[in-house]
Amino acid sequence: MHVISRPAITAAMERHPDAAGWLQQWWRTASVARWESLHDVRQTYAAADQVGRCLVFNACGNKYRLIVGVKYADDVQRGTLWVKRFLTHAEYNRGVWKGEC
Repeated sequence: MHVISRPAITAAMERHPDAAGWLQQWWRTASVARWESLHDVRQTYAAADQVGRCLVFNACGNKYRLIVGVKYADDVQRGTLWVKRFLTHAEYNRGVWKGEC
């Protein structure tokens, strides 16, 4: 998958240093993945969910949520993920992010 935007991941690591390892691993995993559907995503991230055009990843034992826009891979393209937000569980529950999906 083509993952956009590394600066958003870096900013999340600076705001939440306890999540830095998880975010780095997610970036490495997603960058080499070829996800054609939510089923493919769940082979690696079993608790991932799809909300509209976004994927929601539970991070660090449900403490955080990573929200990314998704265009799945197909016969022509390898797929793209757009990092939108990295939220605490409480921020996620407010639901403000849903308008972006």
